[in-house]
Amino acid sequence: MNQSEESANKFEEELAHALRRVDAPEGFAGRVLAAAETTPRRAKVLAMPRPVRAWAGGAVAAALLAGVLVQREVRAHERREQAALAQQQFEAGLRITDLALDHTRQQLQRAGVELGD
Repeated sequence: MNQSEESANKFEEELAHALRRVDAPEGFAGRVLAAAETTPRRAKVLAMPRPVRAWAGGAVAAALLAGVLVQREVRAHERREQAALAQQQFEAGLRITDLALDHTRQQLQRAGVELGD
């Protein structure tokens, strides 16, 4: 057995020991149930005045609307960029095709083939 296998076996043994089942201490379940039955402490609530709540609600709504509008504009910009790229690729393809056709016409003319235009 090499050193890495020994190390792996030792690690597995330590892991198995750390993950062994341990019984709960005596009375643990009763303490948990007793704590669950007690009346919870009253939570502190921060109350905002009505005008502040209305303003805060309006601010949240405005922020959401701004986010939606910005997202729409970003998508529109991306679509315009994609369309421009597609147009450039189309035009490059047309130029390449024209060059290839011109080259083919010249070769055919050199070979004595008459083409009707």
